[in-house]
Amino acid sequence: MDVFTTGLIVLFAMTAIFYIVLFSFIFYWHLAKISFVIVPMIFTFEFFAIGFFVVCIVSIILNYLPGIIRLLGL
Repeated sequence: MDVFTTGLIVLFAMTAIFYIVLFSFIFYWHLAKISFVIVPMIFTFEFFAIGFFVVCIVSIILNYLPGIIRLLGL
């Protein structure tokens, strides 16, 4: 399995954990006026944007790491 696929699986697992925590908080916030549609969409967009950039940056670093090590002579 390549690095990007592993990162994608980790991202999906973290998304499941994120939704479990988010909906448990929303359940406890039911006394406040919170939208059950807008708030999760905003949090999900931020979560996926951060997760996407983390997976991309890590996969790029791991892809070019052997070349950098060879260039440095280590």
